[in-house]
Amino acid sequence: KLAPPKGAERVWEKDYAERAAEAIRGKELIVNVKSRKVSIAPPPPFDGTTMQIEVSRITGLTPKQIADRTSGIAQQLYEAGLISYIGTESQKYPKAWKREDFIKMVELIGSYGPLSQDARYVMENLREKPVEGKKDDPAHPAIHVVGTPEGEFQSRYHRKVYEVIARRNLATLSPDALVKKVNIEVKVDEFRFKASGASLIEEGWLRVYPYAKKDYTMPLVEDGEKVKCIDVVIEEKETQPPKRYTPISIIKEMERLGLGTKNTRVQILDILKERGYIEGKSFKPTTLGEAVAEVLEEHVPELTNTELTSKLEEAMKRIEEGKLDHKEFLLDALAKLERIMKNFKGKEMIISEKLSEAIQEYRKSQYIVGKCPKCKRDLLLKKSKYGYFVICSGYRDACDIKYNLYRGETILRETCSCGLPIVEGKVKTKSNKVLKYRRCLGNCEKSPLRCAKCGGVMVPKKGKYGLYLQCTKCGSVNFFRIKKPS
Repeated sequence: KLAPPKGAERVWEKDYAERAAEAIRGKELIVNVKSRKVSIAPPPPFDGTTMQIEVSRITGLTPKQIADRTSGIAQQLYEAGLISYIGTESQKYPKAWKREDFIKMVELIGSYGPLSQDARYVMENLREKPVEGKKDDPAHPAIHVVGTPEGEFQSRYHRKVYEVIARRNLATLSPDALVKKVNIEVKVDEFRFKASGASLIEEGWLRVYPYAKKDYTMPLVEDGEKVKCIDVVIEEKETQPPKRYTPISIIKEMERLGLGTKNTRVQILDILKERGYIEGKSFKPTTLGEAVAEVLEEHVPELTNTELTSKLEEAMKRIEEGKLDHKEFLLDALAKLERIMKNFKGKEMIISEKLSEAIQEYRKSQYIVGKCPKCKRDLLLKKSKYGYFVICSGYRDACDIKYNLYRGETILRETCSCGLPIVEGKVKTKSNKVLKYRRCLGNCEKSPLRCAKCGGVMVPKKGKYGLYLQCTKCGSVNFFRIKKPS
């Protein structure tokens, strides 16, 4: 890969790339190779936040599914006596633990069949002291295994979450991994070309915690070797905007900014969704959310300042630890709050007017789902005693366009090729298997819901035993595929 010119972060000029390509095309080049061995230490045991983030990355579960206080899988494992308290902020094991206590934990994990070989490896290569992190919590130690299941787990996800936590504990007691890192450079005139790679020499803790393994590939070249440039490819790309926040990345960012605690971050996100401020799996602000943020930033910027919240969180933590007098904190906090409220009261009418407008616009946008294919007016989502339906806003002017929604169906922010929105729903088969489907609201010929037998359009129908899907061509029931949009 062509390295940027000195002082630049990347190659911006196409002319520079073309001249570099011309300089090496078809020529013999001398390779400069530098390598070094690097030890990679195991990660520390989980605290509440890192557990949510890492388990979510590995299993695909959301932080809420993992750590919710009533239905979270990790919470259920804790209540079943299999793991320690999950709300901890500590990355340190119990202070009173000695070497024999860690051996007992490894033996306990080893008594769970699927991890017995990994536990044996750790026992044979037990490091002198476990790896621990910087975070500490005087009330609770890092998350660790305290029991093994009797019989089968409640679900495969319960098993997976338990195994991730157990493997993390084993990793903290395993030897370092050893990696050979290689940097390759080719210089021609003013141009430099670079490549890098790595090879795994000793697995160490990666043997018991494979989720952290990378693709260790290394080019097979020696220092001073001559290689011929056969071909050069110039790729022209555009800079991309930052990706939207996911449930994992937003929790990471909230932790970095000191917003909320390990127990409240998921709840905060739930409240934002319930109030209509954010939507989607990759969190996107709604028009209402954007309007509320803009109004508050303009008129009461103190309320949107992340430093204010993080300082309050930090102060409460220091009070809990006995490092700050709570009376002194309350006096200071009340003085700040009075200033903010005085400013807010002075602009109350302007703020309420702007927020009222934003709420009305948001509500309106929630009811408008698209454009009528007949008269091009708005399609409105309505509710009757029989359920939801979509009707043209021109129904009073004799436009007869109307579409029914079946129980459990949701209108997505995606459109079919015909211009109508896509609807998502579920059907249950005779064997009680739940199948998700996506269809065009109008069940047009371009609908993504297709018969797997003849390719015809499938449509939902109400039957004696509930909703089912039937092909309009061959009559097949619940035998469908979702066609990708062209």
